[in-house]
Formats: sequence, C-alpha cells, structure tokens
Amino acid sequence: MTEPTTTYVTTATVGVALLSLFPGVDAAVVMGAFAGAVVFVMASDDLALVKRAVFFVISFVAGCLAARLFATGLRAIVPERVEVSPAVGALIASAIIVRLLQWLIRRAEHPDKWLDRIKRGGQ
Repeated sequence: MTEPTTTYVTTATVGVALLSLFPGVDAAVVMGAFAGAVVFVMASDDLALVKRAVFFVISFVAGCLAARLFATGLRAIVPERVEVSPAVGALIASAIIVRLLQWLIRRAEHPDKWLDRIKRGGQ
C-alpha cells in the first residue's frame, strides 16, 4: 500500500505541472514556489498537519505572487554579473514569507514596544 505522504506529494506535483501548462504562467516560477513551500513545510515540524497544509498553500501562492519582488531584492544584494531569475525569487519568497508574517504578527501584539523603539531611534 502506498504511504499517504507519497500520494500527497504525487498529487501536488501533478497539480503544479498542470498549473504550469496554462498560458501566461511561468513554469519556473511555479516550480520555484512549490519547492520553497515544500522547504517551509519540511522545516516547520512544530505545526499540526492541517496548519502545515494551509501554510503550504499560503506559502505557494505568496511565492508565486512575490517572485519578481524577491528576485529584484536579490539582484541588489548579489554581484552584478550574477543573474537572479524570478524562479529563485519564488523559491526564497515562498520559503520565508510565512515565517516573516508570523514574526510580524507576534510583534504587532505589543505595539507599545515598537513605538518605544522608534522613539529611541532604533536602539
């Protein structure tokens, strides 16, 4: 009998492959976002299975949407002779964007600390 995990991975891979067949969809960005979402889910072992599935979808969609933004940001960091494709931006965006949002939400729970830090000049 096949393991449920194998079935899920196969289904997700087929879904990503089918999504990349639509006109106007960059297949490399879709694959990069998928890989980044997988990296995120594999690194977050402290989450329940349902939360992992939801965060996987959020991470995948965010990676597809923020691919060009992150690729542009990477171009500013790496040397000029290195070309950063949107697929790499999608991979990095989908791998870190949910953790970044979680961090921002935790910071937003205590806005008074943010205001004090701003008043002190970021110290």
